[in-house]
Amino acid sequence: MISFFIPIRKNSKRIKNKSIRKIGKYKFGLTEIKINQLKKIKEILDKKKKDNVEFIVSTDSKKVKSYLKQFSWIRIHNRSKRLAKDDCLDELINEVPKICAGDIILWTHVTSPCFNEISYEKFISKYLKIKKNKYDSAFSANLINTFVMNSKFHWVSHNVRKKKWPRTQDLKKLYSVNSAAFIASRNVYLKYKDRLGKKPLPIKASGFSGFDIDEAEHMEFFKKKLMK
Repeated sequence: MISFFIPIRKNSKRIKNKSIRKIGKYKFGLTEIKINQLKKIKEILDKKKKDNVEFIVSTDSKKVKSYLKQFSWIRIHNRSKRLAKDDCLDELINEVPKICAGDIILWTHVTSPCFNEISYEKFISKYLKIKKNKYDSAFSANLINTFVMNSKFHWVSHNVRKKKWPRTQDLKKLYSVNSAAFIASRNVYLKYKDRLGKKPLPIKASGFSGFDIDEAEHMEFFKKKLMK
C-alpha cells in the first residue's frame, strides 16, 4: 500500500491562513487545489490497479477538517498542539509510521500547487523503478546548474583549483529540496527516523512543478502567472 501523507498546519507565520485562504475560484485555496490533484492521482492509480492507496491529512485546523469531511477517501489525522508547533517536524516524522498503514509513504504538501497528478504519477513510477541497492528513497528536487558559494565565500559548485570559471555544464550537480514530494519505505522511517534514507535519489522537477509557496510574493506569483 502507498500512503499519501499531507500535513497542514493551522498557523502560518509568513502568510495568514496560507493553506485555506480563497484563491480565485477555489474557496479553500491551496488545500482545495491539492485535494483535486490527489483525487485525480487516486483515479489514475485505481485504473492501473496498483497497490491499495490511502490518503491521510494531518491537521490541527478546524476549517480544514470541516472541508475534508465531504471526502470519504481521505482519512483525517487530528494533529495535537505539540505536533503543530513550528519546530516539531522531527517529532511528526517519527509519528508518521504510526499514522500511515502503507509500506510506502509519500509525503507531500498543499504548498506545492503545481505538483499535479501527472507529477505524482511520474514521481511514483521513477521511485518504483529504482534499484533499491543503490537508492533507498527519493525526493522532488530542483537542479542548481549555476555557480554557488557558501557563507564563507568558498565555491561549492566546482573545484576552483582546477578551473576558476568552468562551463556551467561542467559544474557539480547540486540539488535543492523543493518539498513537493518525498517517498520512502516504512522501514526507512523506522530505521532512520526520517522521511529520507541514507541514499536518496533526487528526482528533478519539471517546469514549475516544484514551485513552493512560502512567502507572500510566491502566492502572488502563483495567482498571476501559474494558476490556470
